[in-house]
Amino acid sequence: MKTKILNILFFIILSIPTFAETIRDKKKLNLLVYGGRYTTTDLLPILFRQRTDYKDSNIGVIGINYPLNYKVRFVDIESEALVGKHFGIMNHWEADGLMIARLSNLFGLPMSFAFGEGLSITSQNPILENQKKGFNFKNGMLEKQGIESRNILNYLMVEADYRVWDDPSNPRIFMRIHHRSGVFGFYCPPDPACGSNFISYGFKMSY
Repeated sequence: MKTKILNILFFIILSIPTFAETIRDKKKLNLLVYGGRYTTTDLLPILFRQRTDYKDSNIGVIGINYPLNYKVRFVDIESEALVGKHFGIMNHWEADGLMIARLSNLFGLPMSFAFGEGLSITSQNPILENQKKGFNFKNGMLEKQGIESRNILNYLMVEADYRVWDDPSNPRIFMRIHHRSGVFGFYCPPDPACGSNFISYGFKMSY
């Protein structure tokens, strides 16, 4: 199983330059780079309470974002491919593919808000997504129930970006919640839920 997943990740990494070259002349691509830190806080408290409880595990991500020249009313649709490397408590590779709905020029400002949904594949079952019942000395977490995760989970992201200068070709900075989850038992046992969250910051630029 691990060998198959590593082969999939290797294929995705090799395919990104070819994919970019194929569509580059049709519409501008966005190249993005971001880094994030693991938090034990669930997605909704992060969004609505701005709570975070960080652990010593990080991720670095590179990716390609492609606007699809398609709208649903005032919402722009995009596609995105990501490759990430975990380091710290966790030390594995991750590949994500997703579709994005984006609201641009919010309140007349050079900023946007986006929601993305897709699939996440890791080279190994992430350590921090799996917890035995009791106290875990590796990460300092107390689990009342065991958590069982999977290499393949749902990927979800929530992002806000801001264009520093008026020229659309200039880099944009963004904050993103990088989220893996079992979708209420679809990918892993529903109770307690599996998954992970990373509070991330980065930049993107068009070419």
